[in-house]
Amino acid sequence: MVHQRFGIGLAVGAAMLGPLTPAFAVSPGRQAAIDAADAAMAMPPVAADAGGLVCASPPPTGEKIAGDMVLGAEGHAIEIENGGGGNALVKIRHATTGKLAASFYIRKLEAMTIEGVPDGDYVIQYAFGPALAADCKSFTRIIKASAIPGSDVLKTETIDDAEHTEVKRMSISYQINVTETPGTVRTVAIDAATFNAD
Repeated sequence: MVHQRFGIGLAVGAAMLGPLTPAFAVSPGRQAAIDAADAAMAMPPVAADAGGLVCASPPPTGEKIAGDMVLGAEGHAIEIENGGGGNALVKIRHATTGKLAASFYIRKLEAMTIEGVPDGDYVIQYAFGPALAADCKSFTRIIKASAIPGSDVLKTETIDDAEHTEVKRMSISYQINVTETPGTVRTVAIDAATFNAD
């Protein structure tokens, strides 16, 4: 399997086959910076009884909540680590049409892996918000939304010669944080309407 790894500053998501726990350690100094960023983003909480404005039962990290992507028994893998700054929604879109392929919720400091992703050209977007709305698929308000620049072309390759047949699939991973750090992939800011589009 071909594997690529990227670091970016913000949040992303995907589908998983089982429950995940935080997959990486955070140093005390880095945790203090994350906590400071969280405090800087702090907003008054949305009351759960304020007309049913918030999701009563948020989905677990990595559960697909929307989109037309059908995950197979075999396929590519997309791994996302939420390095902090709050809970996030991640959207994977078809690059050619912009249509939503899949959407996922990823909690702060958790990681998820989408397996069985079919061949395709995909754009990854992500956003942070204070709470999930009543539909459990969107935020009550978007604090910050971004996209990973360009697209990820996932294509299965088959090598067939006289000695053997080998199938190669891709695996990509992103670590996301609310703030960008030097040396990471620079993200592209997008507005709430672009992020929330079907």
